[in-house]
Amino acid sequence: MGIKIDTTKCTGCGACLYVCPVGVLELVDMKARVNEGCISCGKCVNACSFFAITLEEEPKKKK
Repeated sequence: MGIKIDTTKCTGCGACLYVCPVGVLELVDMKARVNEGCISCGKCVNACSFFAITLEEEPKKKK
């Protein structure tokens, strides 16, 4: 599980950077990028007004 950033939707506003509790987001060429250490808290997902960040789900286990 982790976050996924859609760079076609990302405007580089930086809102996600300020809410990340572990500081793993950065702007590269005016696009958000996630580095190692993401704890999948989802705060950046909620902060993104452009719906460019999504929280990836873990695959469901078969019974």
